[in-house]
Amino acid sequence: MMVRTIKLLLLVFTIGIIAIGCQKDEDIGGTAVEKLAGEWWVQLSVDGNLVSQNFFPLLTYNTADNAGNKMWLDDEEAIWPFKFKVDVNGANQTFSATGAESLYSNITINLQNGKVLTGVSKGPVSQAVTDSIYFEAEFSDDPGTVYQIHGYARTRYVEDDH
Repeated sequence: MMVRTIKLLLLVFTIGIIAIGCQKDEDIGGTAVEKLAGEWWVQLSVDGNLVSQNFFPLLTYNTADNAGNKMWLDDEEAIWPFKFKVDVNGANQTFSATGAESLYSNITINLQNGKVLTGVSKGPVSQAVTDSIYFEAEFSDDPGTVYQIHGYARTRYVEDDH
């Protein structure tokens, strides 16, 4: 009886090992705009002068079809409010838009000189190296005023969150 139990356990163990060995580890990969995607803390300036001392959250992320030439720019209704689809050049880490319509409000945006710079910023408290974002935006409900929106990628350190 004991030999039979040992053989049965050995058979179950062997089948388990074979089953585990047959599983494939698939590389899930990233999104088409992953170099530009992220959570950001940004400020607004006009002609180099801060509009507010406050930092605002901003998100950049891929579209549903994971297009390599488009991404969402979303302020989570914290700044203007806006959520625009912008044109992307992934190789240069740049983005722009002309007459893009917001999903949050009845405005359009002209966005120029959008750029993500890798590893050139630091968290304000942690001093952790992080990415930087910059773009110039003109909103249809404030024509003629060009806002410089600039900031850094969220470091995930609590002391760097605003």
